[in-house]
Amino acid sequence: MAINIYKHVDAASAGGGDGSTWALAGANAAYTEAELEVFLEAAVVAGDVIFVKDGVYTLDSDINSGARNGTVVSPIAIIGVKAGTTNVGANIVYADWSIDAADKPFFDCATFGIEVGAYYELRNLDMQGADNWVLLTGINCLVENCKLDNDAAAAVKYALNSGAVTRIYNCELLSANCNALALSGGGRVKYNYIHDCVNAVQGHGIVVIAGNYVVIEFNILDNNRMHISGSSTDYTTVDNNTFYGGTTGISETTGDGWTIVNNIFSDLAGAPMSWTTQTDANFIWSNHIFNCGANVNIDETTVFQDYEVTTGDPLFTTAGSDFSLATGSPCIDAGQSIELGVG
Repeated sequence: MAINIYKHVDAASAGGGDGSTWALAGANAAYTEAELEVFLEAAVVAGDVIFVKDGVYTLDSDINSGARNGTVVSPIAIIGVKAGTTNVGANIVYADWSIDAADKPFFDCATFGIEVGAYYELRNLDMQGADNWVLLTGINCLVENCKLDNDAAAAVKYALNSGAVTRIYNCELLSANCNALALSGGGRVKYNYIHDCVNAVQGHGIVVIAGNYVVIEFNILDNNRMHISGSSTDYTTVDNNTFYGGTTGISETTGDGWTIVNNIFSDLAGAPMSWTTQTDANFIWSNHIFNCGANVNIDETTVFQDYEVTTGDPLFTTAGSDFSLATGSPCIDAGQSIELGVG
């Protein structure tokens, strides 16, 4: 990554400076939220790295840097760091990052959201809001180790609305009243916990909204009304995920070429899958309905069953909280050997 300049944002800062250090007074005072907004909207350029200290940042208007972009070799980075960090600029190391939930900077987006342009990297941030979206990204972005929560009233709204070819890794996404994630073409969704989207009208964990060649793998989708939905989206790969609770696992209505492999569907009130095009080596247990739709290619060696047919519990360590597989689980080493998604 080619670096341009470093900026430092601190909720405890007196502000008024250029953000070049953590200092609380003088010409080099760190930025406050208001100064961060001005910088992102009017001055940020490719290669800038913005470190944000743990604290509470309350938005008084939308932050919109959608017209200011990074590049593939010089993305714009916004990285949360611990409150006790004293290192600055290039001396900030991975140990300074706010990896744990307890020390992630919190952006209060109760009324306003954050929009960024193309080629941004956002790491270690906690955002909660009630607007159309909490975070809206342009194309080719990375969202990693963030928590995104939208408690807006029920409508077609999202915690994260991602641009094309965006990667979402190691995040927690939820939304009590609307949807967690809108995923565009080329998106990669890996190692996330997507849960408690329970609204009776919306309540989608992942909505594949546009484009093709999406990869969704190694995620836990827990207690969403509909875990994944898609329409007119082709060549989506869904593999090695755990779907637990909620109502519907995957609903794909008109797209072609979806591949759904090596997933666990457990304790759903409705159908694990509906209208899929290729389903192989999935483990389906204790669900109320099984409906693979019409014109599907099903590996007949795979166990498919509804609520009345049981062949073995997947043996989660603690169903509902710890979805690792206990010793003796029939799911261990039971999947197909496949070439995983790239990126």
